[in-house]
Amino acid sequence: MKPPSRFVTAAGAALLVATTLLVATLLRSPLPLLPLLPCLPAVTAPSGAGYEPAGLAALADALVYYATTETVPQQSRAEIALSLAVLRRRAPMRLLVFGLGHDSPLWHALNPGGVTVFLEEDPEWYKVVRTQSPQLRAHLVKYRTRLDLADLLLDTYRGFPSCVPGAEAGEPAVRGNAACPLALHDLPADVYENEWDMLMLDAPKGYFASAPGRMAAVWTAAAMARARKGEGDTDVDRKVERAYAEEFLCDGFRVGSAGRLWHYSIPPVSRRENSTTAGGEERPFC
Repeated sequence: MKPPSRFVTAAGAALLVATTLLVATLLRSPLPLLPLLPCLPAVTAPSGAGYEPAGLAALADALVYYATTETVPQQSRAEIALSLAVLRRRAPMRLLVFGLGHDSPLWHALNPGGVTVFLEEDPEWYKVVRTQSPQLRAHLVKYRTRLDLADLLLDTYRGFPSCVPGAEAGEPAVRGNAACPLALHDLPADVYENEWDMLMLDAPKGYFASAPGRMAAVWTAAAMARARKGEGDTDVDRKVERAYAEEFLCDGFRVGSAGRLWHYSIPPVSRRENSTTAGGEERPFC
């Protein structure tokens, strides 16, 4: 083998010396490397305090729930975003939801620091959801209505003075108003004793003749909203739901929609310039 030239030997020696000097410099002064490394934030909170802020534990529970189940909320992303926009703007709030479902942990988690209450009419389904999500605030309630009577109720409700707002009768009551066939008059006390910022109508069942339908839920939500400004979403996938939403929640108060959902912002009666009476041609609630 031919021995290396003097030039190659000298170059190798110079490289070895330069490398040695660089390593020695870095070992004595690591500061030149700092700009190249990511800067980690300081962890100063005591151990276990990460989930103390209101809502973080609920969000974590919801993430784990939906990450480990094949069952997902029935609403589309656009429909969920419609309600989420209100929650982002107004939470923490008082949120009343008609119905328990696969999306209940989601709505509970998306209202951090607020109060979310669910109303469910099916005893078996109530047990299933409460077993899976015991952290939810929920009440089992009863409805007096039947879906096959929806048209009759809509045609005749004005004949019940306790169902209709008017100059003499004033605003229709919900609590204890058994005389109005559309009033949910015997709900748990905390439903009446709180002013709700937002109501979501996704129950009760309304797809077979003997089902309660959502007629009473829509009327009750409208009566509650008239007492103070409230926002609400209602599913209008079926003819009855659409007709009752138009009659009691009013097209003039509809401010958005997505898929099967209509979103309303209903002002209290005290802030309305004109109000209709029971005997008028227009819709009394609008």
